[in-house]
Amino acid sequence: MGLKICSFASGSKGNCCYISDGETDLLIDLGISALAAERCLKAVGANPDRIAVAITHAHSDHIGGLKVFCKKHAGATLLCQRECATGINYFSGVRPTVVERVFSVGTLTVRALPVSHDVPCFGYVVESGGRSVAVMTDVGVVTADALGAMCGCGVVMIEANHDPDKLRANPKYTPVLKARISSDRGHLSNGDCASACAYLAKNGVRSFILAHLSEENNEPELAVAAVKRGLESSGVAGARVIAATQNSMTGLYEVC
Repeated sequence: MGLKICSFASGSKGNCCYISDGETDLLIDLGISALAAERCLKAVGANPDRIAVAITHAHSDHIGGLKVFCKKHAGATLLCQRECATGINYFSGVRPTVVERVFSVGTLTVRALPVSHDVPCFGYVVESGGRSVAVMTDVGVVTADALGAMCGCGVVMIEANHDPDKLRANPKYTPVLKARISSDRGHLSNGDCASACAYLAKNGVRSFILAHLSEENNEPELAVAAVKRGLESSGVAGARVIAATQNSMTGLYEVC
């Protein structure tokens, strides 16, 4: 059985991604409600009492559902990097288990990748049976080390947070907030995402899930079009590009 990945929800209001090899089930973040997570887990046939949850960082849209979920499902395991543990405990009231940069969750091998954000934050590469997928959101700039770690993955879920023109023109956002979002410690733009995807596509990645799209400063069509243009201008053909959304699950994509 292959390795599978599905976005349960992705955006500024809540993030949760499911990965499984058919034997071990893993969530990356739990920023949606416990009820929503339970419904999504039921849809993919996973047991919430046997789930492991690896957290990227301690922002509410990534940990907002933890307290209720862990209270209801005592068998769930919460995992994070040492740099994130205090913040996760403080904001969610749940004490996580600290793991190494490379660790095992059942039959899955997980590698944590430090990323550039305004709090300690990590992406993940998950491998099983020689197949791998990656999740990298809430990142201001993708480093060469992170790109290298994601090369060859069957599916990469990567942030395409904002369209720069829409962000600049947004009258609701202050100049300070706009500067934070567009900084190297903020969020990845469509163009920067396209550049990262072009590099990865030249190094074996053929499927991309665009994640953490801003409802204020982006549109799925804009993000997908920008990445496809970047791939085409780099001479890459045949790559699959979809956008994850805030209010619906993606399909369950399998790496065979």
